[in-house]
Amino acid sequence: MDVSKTSGGTVLYTAATESLVSDASATSTFEKMISVAFTHATVETFQKEIRDTEQQIRKDFEVTPMPGPWRSSKSVIQGAMKLSIPLIDENGGYYGKTSLQNKIKELKAEPKEELTATDYANKAIAVLLKVPDGLKQQVQDMVAEFINNA
Repeated sequence: MDVSKTSGGTVLYTAATESLVSDASATSTFEKMISVAFTHATVETFQKEIRDTEQQIRKDFEVTPMPGPWRSSKSVIQGAMKLSIPLIDENGGYYGKTSLQNKIKELKAEPKEELTATDYANKAIAVLLKVPDGLKQQVQDMVAEFINNA
């Protein structure tokens, strides 16, 4: 499929060729890619357009893999779309790459659960039970000494 037949394909093709030319075009690549992503209703349609563009670029320029700015932009935008993170801010402008990366990181962060004394002791005991045989006696002696001096 000739990607130049779709408006998003033309923009993505331009972004991809710019990323081939220079890493300095990373901002332009991201801005073009996010504008196309925003026009797509689903992550699946965006991914298809990205895939078609990459195939065309590889055919036209015989490159493998795609340039770093392209891969990075694609990863951030698709990650945001998969997590249903809005691509535009309250003023109607596109979020920047760093902003989206931070939002993705926040959503993926696991909540820290506080350990009770019993939970902590059980984790310590589990670690101590996995001590290699050659060190087991030394560790047992150290734990016994610690407990006796506590």
